[in-house]
Amino acid sequence: MYLDLFDELRLNKRLIKIAGFEVAAYWAELQSILKQVVKKQTADERGFFCLDREYLEKETTLTIAKQLKCEEKLVEMGVVLKHQEDPNRLAISVNNMVEIITDEDTKKLKKTKAVKSDEKAAKLAGMKATMKKALVETDPELRRAYELWIDGMIDAANCRFTRAVVQLFEKTVTDYTPDKAKRLKIIEIATVNSYKDATWAISRLSSTRHTTMATRLPEQKICTGTAENVTF
Repeated sequence: MYLDLFDELRLNKRLIKIAGFEVAAYWAELQSILKQVVKKQTADERGFFCLDREYLEKETTLTIAKQLKCEEKLVEMGVVLKHQEDPNRLAISVNNMVEIITDEDTKKLKKTKAVKSDEKAAKLAGMKATMKKALVETDPELRRAYELWIDGMIDAANCRFTRAVVQLFEKTVTDYTPDKAKRLKIIEIATVNSYKDATWAISRLSSTRHTTMATRLPEQKICTGTAENVTF
């Protein structure tokens, strides 16, 4: 059930006090999108719908990075659920938000959020440690790069992450090249872009290299002259 305009404004003012202006602005835009989703019936059976990140940035002036930060906050509050496989799909609960915002005991809410945040941090730390045990790399620099990739993937929570994913990623990188510098670059690309599949990073590296080589290739001139007097 949606609030009328007055109640929406009141809700957003309270949300600003609790979560900040950017989260409140983002939540207001999500509500607008949800109304269209309900009207057009474009959500799946679990209530997930797809976001147009560029449209959101245009409407809210929030970059994609800031949008994801806002979503993290809303997930902690229990009003947004992120899709495990697709970072651009989510489900939201207006009723849960109403219950939170209309609760006058904001100190209780903040305490509850702090406890949930601590529990989440402990859970993530344990998951990271478990995933890192799956690595077989012994080179300190490469191992550290893999560990940073694992940290980023788990923090992003954009996909289902398992020991098998870690092992396959490491094997793909190792089998692709013995060159340490190239391996580090592949891992770096995967970390920056939150790639769980090393082949995506390898393809991107290859594409970048080919583009660079094509740019640097000198213009070939026709060979003229005799064997004794050849000019180029």
